[in-house]
Amino acid sequence: MKIRKTLCLVMAVATVCCMALASCGDENTAESKAEKTATNVSMDVVETADKLKDDIEYKDTLNELPESKIEKLFGLATTDYVKGKVYVGSGGATAEEIACFEAKDSDGAANIKAALENRIESQKKAFENYQPQEMDKLNDPVLVVKDKYVLMCVSDDNAKAQEIIG
Repeated sequence: MKIRKTLCLVMAVATVCCMALASCGDENTAESKAEKTATNVSMDVVETADKLKDDIEYKDTLNELPESKIEKLFGLATTDYVKGKVYVGSGGATAEEIACFEAKDSDGAANIKAALENRIESQKKAFENYQPQEMDKLNDPVLVVKDKYVLMCVSDDNAKAQEIIG
């Protein structure tokens, strides 16, 4: 009887030790947690674009740009992104724009960022002499890359845009 109790106690201790060792895998390391955090960024770019449009005051009326025109203005084909939404000023009198894209991966995001930077440079050249007061917006646009998401907002309220983008 005493041997049974001792054997049960030894088995219980062994089980607890095995469970403790099993929980000490590399998933709990700081590096693994950082990797999970970096790749778990999740965002709805359409919703974010709409929020940027609705929650920021613009001088111009912003209209949604059809996908067929995105390639013309930004040099991005529909195969370059998973989802995207773009708003541009209706009259062309301001440089106000919103462009939010979800790329397939971080390499795709880098390509989209480069396309948006090219668009900003192109707008600078167009507005430099035409509407020089728009240069403040163009010289300091909100352009954010988060994992595979690329978000741009050209407005007078960068603080609000940053707050919305997060």
